[in-house]
Amino acid sequence: MGQWDGKGRTRNVRGAGGSRLLPRLFLAVALACTAGAAAHADIRYKTQVVGAKGALSDLLGEVSQLKALEDRPPVSEQALRGRADRDLDQLSDAAHSLGYWSAHLSYRIDRKTNPQTVAITVKPGPLYHVAAIAVHGPNGKPLAAPVRPAALPLKVGDAARSEPVVATEAALVAAFKEHGHPFAKADRRRVIVDTAKHTMTVTYTVVPGPTARFGGVAISGLKSLRPGYVERRLRWRRGAPFDERKVAETRNALIASGLFSTVAVTPHPVPSAPGTVRMQIAVTERPHHTIGAGIGYNTSEGAEAHAFWENRNLFGNAEKLHLDLALGQQHKGAAADFRAPDVLAIDQDLLAHADVADETPVAYHSRRALVSTGLERRFGPHLTAGATVSLEKANVSQLANTASFTASRATQHYALIGLPLYVKLDESNSLLNPTKGYRVQASMVPYRSFSGPDLSFVSGRLSGSIYEPLTDDGRYVIAAAAAVSTIAGTSLASVPADKRIYAGGGGSVRAYGYEMAGPLDSNHVPIGGRSSLELSLEARIKITNKIGIVPFIDAGRYYETTLPNFGSRLLYGPGIGLRYYTAFGPLRVDLATPMVRRPGDSPVQFYISLGQAF
Repeated sequence: MGQWDGKGRTRNVRGAGGSRLLPRLFLAVALACTAGAAAHADIRYKTQVVGAKGALSDLLGEVSQLKALEDRPPVSEQALRGRADRDLDQLSDAAHSLGYWSAHLSYRIDRKTNPQTVAITVKPGPLYHVAAIAVHGPNGKPLAAPVRPAALPLKVGDAARSEPVVATEAALVAAFKEHGHPFAKADRRRVIVDTAKHTMTVTYTVVPGPTARFGGVAISGLKSLRPGYVERRLRWRRGAPFDERKVAETRNALIASGLFSTVAVTPHPVPSAPGTVRMQIAVTERPHHTIGAGIGYNTSEGAEAHAFWENRNLFGNAEKLHLDLALGQQHKGAAADFRAPDVLAIDQDLLAHADVADETPVAYHSRRALVSTGLERRFGPHLTAGATVSLEKANVSQLANTASFTASRATQHYALIGLPLYVKLDESNSLLNPTKGYRVQASMVPYRSFSGPDLSFVSGRLSGSIYEPLTDDGRYVIAAAAAVSTIAGTSLASVPADKRIYAGGGGSVRAYGYEMAGPLDSNHVPIGGRSSLELSLEARIKITNKIGIVPFIDAGRYYETTLPNFGSRLLYGPGIGLRYYTAFGPLRVDLATPMVRRPGDSPVQFYISLGQAF
C-alpha cells in the first residue's frame, strides 16, 4: 500500500496506521464537502434606506457600507448584523454633517425575501441652524478677522452643516495670511449643539502671528534653467506686506510653465530682521525633451499620423521649440514653432512659426509654405492677446465648378502678407476636458498680396463656448458652443480656395464631412464661402470615472455671402459620443448622422481624437 509524500514518490505504510487510512480519507472528503457548502451559504442581501429625502437620502446612499458591500455578502447573519451596526454609526455622522443632529436610525432584516432585505429607517428630526459665530484670539478675547462675515462659508441662520464649519476655519486662517500674517494658524474650534433649541454655536480660536513683509528669495532645485526665469514669475514686490494670494499666483505661474514637476513656495522668519520673511522656492525640474506620436481618424478625412519632438528649455530661459511631422490621407506637412518668454516685458512671448504642407481635401489641392512671427501678451491668468506678421505662398487647385469660377481644375498662385490679430478669454477649468466656465475668442487677419494676383481682403471669426455643471462633482455637464466667421473686401471667386470659409467635420458640424456643410457643385464638391455659422450642444455624462457618453446635436453651414443668411436652412444632425477619460485628457469617439442628407453626404460620420469637441 502506498501514500503520496508530496515529493513525487510513494512510501510504504505498515502496521495499524495503514488500516485507518481509508476512514480518514472519507472524513477528509466529508469535511471538504461541508466547508464547500458553508462557502456557498453566504447571505445575499439588498439595502433599502427609507425615511430620508433629497440631499440626506443621496448622502446616506453614498456613505452606506451596506450598499457598497452588497456584492461581497457576509458569511452569517451575525456578520451581517455587525455590518449593519457599524453602518448606523457612519450614517448617523452623515446625517449630523447635514444639520440633522437629532436623527435616529435603525435597521431591520427581512429574511423572507431573496435576497434578504436590510431596511434602514431614518427619522431625520428637525434641521438645526447656526445661532452664533465667534472668533477669538489665543487670549480668549474677541478677534477682528480681516474678512467680512458675509464672505465666510458659514453664516448665522444657515443649516448647521459640518462642511462649512470646517471651511470657515480655513477661510479665517487664509484671510489673515492674505493680510500680512504669514504664520497664522487655527488653534481650536468649539462647536456646541443645543438639542432643546435645535441650534449650533461655533467659536473659532485663531493665532494670527506677527505681521511681516516680503524679503529676499532663495531658489533651490534648478539644474538647467536659469534663476532669472523663476524670479520673473514672482507676483510680489520685495518690501510689500505679505499676501498669501501672491504666493499662490507665483506657484501657479511656475506650475503652468510645464517646466517643473513640483513647486513649493514657503515663508521663513528672519531672526536678524523682525517683520520680514525670506521666501524659499523649491522646485524639481521636469525633463525638458519630449518625443511623441499620435494617430487620428474620421470618415471624411481618413487617417492621419503625427510625430513630434519638443524642447522646453532650449537656451536655458524656458525657450520652447516644437517640431511636428504629419502624414495623412488628406494632409502631409512639417511645422516648427518657437516661443521665447519675457521678450521686452514679463508675460510677453516672442512667437515664430514655419510650415510646409500639401493638403488634398475634397474642395481643393493646396501646396503652401508659411512663415510668421509676432508677440503674445498675457493679461492675467485668463486673458491673452497677440499680433503677428505672416508671409504665405501657395499654389491652389480649385476643384469645384460654380457659375463664377467654372474652370474645373483652375490653379491659383498667390503670395500674401497677413497680420493675424487675436484675443482669447479662457475662464474654463481645463484645456481638454472643461466642466465649468466659458471661453471667448475673436480673431481678425487682414491680407494683402505682395506678388501674383492683386488680392486684398479681411478674414474674421468670433467664437464662444460655455460649460455648465449640473452636479458639484462634474459628472453631468451641459456644454454649448457657437461661432460666426466672415470674409470681406473681395468676391468669392477671388478668394483662394484654401482661404475660403467652410463648415463641417470633427470640430464643426460633425454630421457632415469635412468642409461639406454648405453649398456643393454638381459633382458634390464644396464651393466654399465668405461666412459661416456653427452651433453645438452637448450633454457630457460620466457613467464611471473612466467612461462617459455624450449625446450631442450640431447645426450650421457656410454661405457665399459676406454675412450669414439666416433665412437659409441650417444643416444639422444629432450624434452620440463615447469618452474614455485618461490622465492627459479624454479619448473621444463620435458618431453623427445628417438630418438633411444630400447627394454626396455619407449617412454616418465617425471621428476618433483626443480631447472634447470644444
